[in-house]
Amino acid sequence: MPGLPFLPMSSNPRISVVIATNNRRKMLLRSLQTIFEQDIAPELYEVIVVVDGSTDGTAEALRELRPPCALRVLERPHGGISPARNDGIRATRGEIILILDDDILCEPDVLRQHLAAHENSRPQVVFGPFPVSPESPMTLAADCLRQGAEEWLDSFAKDPRLRWPRDAAVEPNTSIHRTVLHEFGAFDESIPYQREDSEIGMRLWKKGVPFRYLPTAVAHHVVVKKTWDMVSRDAPLFGKNDLRLARKIPEYRPFSVPARMAQGPWGMRALRRFVAALPFSPTSLFCGLIWPFEKLRRFEFFRRWGVKLLKYGSSAVYFRSAARAVGSWSELRHEFGMRLPVFMYHHIGENPRVCVSGLSIPADVFERQIRWLARHGYTTIRVTDWAAWIREGKPLPEKPLLLTFDDAYADTARYALPVLQRYGFSGVVFVVTSLIGQTNAWDEAVGRPSLRIMTAEEIRHWARHGMEFGAHTRTHPDLTQVSPQQLEEEIAGSSADLGELLQARVTSFAYPYGFFNAAVQQAVSKVFDLSFTTEEGLNTLGTDPHGQFRVPVWPKDPLVKLGWRARLGYDPVLRLRTRFRPWVRHLII
Repeated sequence: MPGLPFLPMSSNPRISVVIATNNRRKMLLRSLQTIFEQDIAPELYEVIVVVDGSTDGTAEALRELRPPCALRVLERPHGGISPARNDGIRATRGEIILILDDDILCEPDVLRQHLAAHENSRPQVVFGPFPVSPESPMTLAADCLRQGAEEWLDSFAKDPRLRWPRDAAVEPNTSIHRTVLHEFGAFDESIPYQREDSEIGMRLWKKGVPFRYLPTAVAHHVVVKKTWDMVSRDAPLFGKNDLRLARKIPEYRPFSVPARMAQGPWGMRALRRFVAALPFSPTSLFCGLIWPFEKLRRFEFFRRWGVKLLKYGSSAVYFRSAARAVGSWSELRHEFGMRLPVFMYHHIGENPRVCVSGLSIPADVFERQIRWLARHGYTTIRVTDWAAWIREGKPLPEKPLLLTFDDAYADTARYALPVLQRYGFSGVVFVVTSLIGQTNAWDEAVGRPSLRIMTAEEIRHWARHGMEFGAHTRTHPDLTQVSPQQLEEEIAGSSADLGELLQARVTSFAYPYGFFNAAVQQAVSKVFDLSFTTEEGLNTLGTDPHGQFRVPVWPKDPLVKLGWRARLGYDPVLRLRTRFRPWVRHLII
């Protein structure tokens, strides 16, 4: 790996600029010119260019330069941006390392601002914006990347807090204190291109390295890649490496591309599956569809829809690439795309006069429902099973189902849990812990029938027989209306009560009445792994862990509606009726 030193050479530069390049000689020289024009003393910085197997005369062109600062050139066989950057990092001498690309144009004060950001600060990662440059060729690729950069800047302007994993990346215009890379490592060379910037960023973030956004240190991105390259080259690598990233960093699983396979409308999910199953690569097809939009992009209509088509095409290729990396679409679904219906029950009993209005289901009706679910291939899982799948992708049955029972009525233990046991099913019972062995005081206060709550011995008995128990607060209040002190007592206290009773950690929680807000969610997230609402829907990898959906089961529901709820997460007839009722009423009026 021959080095090409250029004078003047400072023995002690404060900041080292690292650029990896491959066959972009003209753009690289333009980029370097903006670095040589920085408004700090030349002896304060050095530039290290790693020529990653270029065949366009890049090294020869660099030999002819006479820059004002120290410039070193390293040549290596083509191996990707990660190993090239690592070679450059190893050659640096500055205490601050600034990562740039060969298509970045720096404002004159970028280096000075990065240096100032690290002054008198503990080791950190500092990044500035790199919006798409007006010098970029007029292509749909530039339009697509410009839209993404502008959306990020707009969202950051509304909420300047840094967020994981969105902001956990070491992209161009990012500086890192040398000690950070020395302690935690540089770029992962098993991810040579696409997602390598997120891998190192997430790893450093998880290690507790502070990140800081520097909005005034602006570097402009000249998009020189062709539109077709985004679909045919970048998208397949993105899909494969995003899968690898999700496996390496489990916390990223809910945010990954594969996690989206279970999200969105039915038509989009079907399209992803269709593209993944094609016996040939769809990249040529998508490029052909995009081509006329590229040629007519000067017209707003074609530019707007061309960008959308480019995104759809790239997204479809992401999923195909990830599926092929796993082995099949089915295997990818089992690892990232499961959809979990959660049924919400309250009271199961025999006496219709002693019931919770609208929420009591006769015991014989309940058994018919369980029998129907078993015959149709559903397998119940525990909350801990779902949490393990979310965290690590632990295997789930083909048609998983979670059954929940709020309030821990004694009738649940008498009528419901034995039925589950007979069919090999399980369920989770949410307990109001200060009322164990007593009655439903929260219902009695508003004139509802008095019902006995399970005793401590009943709870322990059914826990030993495979049932799961979660917390439902101590007294069943509306948590959005209590004081911060009471909120903590209701949430943490119910966890402690139930944990002591079961001699085990309690992992799940159900919001009383389904009421919650941001403060309640935050308090719950400190204690429990998963929390359940009363909002309808199917849960996926991307569902908020503390906003898990449940679909209610009503007393008079026919079995066909049970099937709809298990498959869709809602009753489509009821939803249509609710949606069109105001419209029909308007016509009548």
